[in-house]
Amino acid sequence: MSGANLVNAVNRRMALRAYPDGMPRPEDFEVLEGPIPDIGEGEVLGRAVYLTVDPYIRVHISPSMSVGYAPTTPLGAAIPGEAVLQVVRSRHPGFAEGDYVAGFGGWQDYCALPGDSLRKVDVGLAPLSAHLGSLGMPGLTAYAGMTQLAEAKAGQTVFVSAALGGVGAVAGQLARIQGCRVVGVSSSAEKCAWAVKELGYDACLDRTSADFADQVAAVCPDGIDVNFENAGGDVFWAAFNNMKAYGRVIVCGLISGYNNDAPPPGPDLTPHLLRYIALKRVVMKGLMVADFWHLRPQFLEEVGGMIRDGRFRSKEYVVEGIENAGNALIDMLEGRNFGKTVVRIADDPA
Repeated sequence: MSGANLVNAVNRRMALRAYPDGMPRPEDFEVLEGPIPDIGEGEVLGRAVYLTVDPYIRVHISPSMSVGYAPTTPLGAAIPGEAVLQVVRSRHPGFAEGDYVAGFGGWQDYCALPGDSLRKVDVGLAPLSAHLGSLGMPGLTAYAGMTQLAEAKAGQTVFVSAALGGVGAVAGQLARIQGCRVVGVSSSAEKCAWAVKELGYDACLDRTSADFADQVAAVCPDGIDVNFENAGGDVFWAAFNNMKAYGRVIVCGLISGYNNDAPPPGPDLTPHLLRYIALKRVVMKGLMVADFWHLRPQFLEEVGGMIRDGRFRSKEYVVEGIENAGNALIDMLEGRNFGKTVVRIADDPA
């Protein structure tokens, strides 16, 4: 839709009706309508084509978990998240009507954003939706973790939880391309088979298996050099108990705990954690992508090159319609997605 055809258009947004108590429910979400925003000098009005669905969004919609991370999403406001948009109006010299861009527009049809906060999307490099995954913030997160924090060397074992997700799939493939032995974790045998066959993982384990911890020990008999941690919970402990001396744990996400507003009941495992860190000299490093925005140009050049020459692959779980964005988040949190989750809310003319 061009800027000239917006007079009677409305802006739909997916908002919270109530803050989730534990796992979100469909009734926690609602689609509201409002006017299309105006733009000021230096701003761009974009119409969203794809919306991202990532674990961090669950933190944004939790009044307790968002403390120290990001402002809590107000009830009735568009749920935050990155989007691929087509420019329909521009008052910024760097963007013209029809351009494709990516930015944090939230779960809504239209958004007004400062042009300096947007990045142009190369429609010839990969599908539009890939700019929310392997070429978007999840991909940059994985790239930063692997290149700046992991210190992984060829021949070392890298353990990646949520191995087919937006971050995990990039981290695992970067490790493989570096010559590492890569062990992934996912939520079904089907997903694990795909990770091995299509992404080149050396092994992938189903975290729902009753003997999952034993499988980790068996597949990593010499220990784990790098744990790229996206899951937390039992997956974390299975990896942590098999860390090598001087191993590195890159703490990127804890998706297993994002629906818990308080620590789970049970014994205090802090003594075990600290003792193991000391005995094995394990280093734990927190990963926040905000520290690495400056790497975006080199990330796009390197990972974009890997996509061009066929060394890198991705898989997406595409949900249709803004009204289903809340369900898409629930699917991801419950492990029903197969690949990076995105929501298509407009035709993809690219």
